[in-house]
Amino acid sequence: MAGYTKQFLEEQKKILEERKKKLLGQLKAFANQDPKQKENFTSGFPKFGDDEDDNAAEVAAFESNLYLEETLETSIEMVNKALKKIDDGSYGFCEKCGAKIDDGRLKAMPTATRCANGSCKKN
Repeated sequence: MAGYTKQFLEEQKKILEERKKKLLGQLKAFANQDPKQKENFTSGFPKFGDDEDDNAAEVAAFESNLYLEETLETSIEMVNKALKKIDDGSYGFCEKCGAKIDDGRLKAMPTATRCANGSCKKN
C-alpha cells in the first residue's frame, strides 16, 4: 500500500497541531485545566448572583459548558490519535477496510479514520 508524501504528512501534522492549540485555547476560556493532566479540564460552576433567575442561568450555563467541554475534549482526542498515526505510519488508512483515504478527504477532515460514506471496500 502506497502511503502519503512526506510533505503531505508534514502539512497535515501542522494543521492538526494548530487545531489542537485552538481547541485547548477554547477549553481554557471556560474550564480549569488539571495541572497534572494537561489535556484534562473541569468546567467550573458559574456564579451570576443569588436570586432565582441567576440560579437558573447558572445551571443552564454549567450544562452548556459541560457539553462543550466534552465535545472539545473528544476533538482533542481525535487530533491526538491522528498525530500518533502520523508518527507510527498508519495515518490516512481506513480503520474499516485498510484502504488509503483520499487526500482531499484528509485535507477537509484531517482526523478522518475511515473512507468517505459509500466508498469503503467493506461496506
